[in-house]
Amino acid sequence: MKIEFLVEEQSAEEALKHLLPRLIGGRAQWKLINLGSKYKLLKALPQRLVAYRQRIYQGEDLRVMVLVDRDSDDCMALKHRLEEEAKNSGLTTKSAPDPDGRFLVVNRIVIEELESWFIGDSAALRQAFRSLPRINETKGVFRNPDNGGSWEALHRFLKKHGIYKSSYPKIDAARRIAPKLDLRANRSRSFQVFLDGVEALLA
Repeated sequence: MKIEFLVEEQSAEEALKHLLPRLIGGRAQWKLINLGSKYKLLKALPQRLVAYRQRIYQGEDLRVMVLVDRDSDDCMALKHRLEEEAKNSGLTTKSAPDPDGRFLVVNRIVIEELESWFIGDSAALRQAFRSLPRINETKGVFRNPDNGGSWEALHRFLKKHGIYKSSYPKIDAARRIAPKLDLRANRSRSFQVFLDGVEALLA
């Protein structure tokens, strides 16, 4: 089996480069496809899903995960759009499987952005940046990673402690933090839902 992961930008690609080998191991082949932006991903999605359907109907053992940031979008509306694109292309999804419960596509939304996953694992942050003090997970953005998890919030926190004093380099941050993430202890709900989605594709 092969799983193709569609992502919207390079920092997500960088993070998944480190996460997927640990998640998937030798259970499947996988490929990361970075479409360059959320707009480009959503624009290209219908045609790409039709191409996936053709490959699957020709006998390829293929599954697909679409991973996008919620940003300021309505989460339900964005998820509905992703589900409709799959349905219109003739592909079943985890939310709408065939009568036997089988599906080919899993749509996942990062709430709000990738940095939510980093905020959800304070131990990983401290491993990535050794100068950070102990983090109180009951305060500030750490109380609920998926509510305060924008890159601006993480940058403010890191900048306060002398890290990334000017701009926030999203790709470098992903490269440093993602390898340290604990796959099961992360407090970000959207991270755990992402993990569950990968496991569902592998089942």
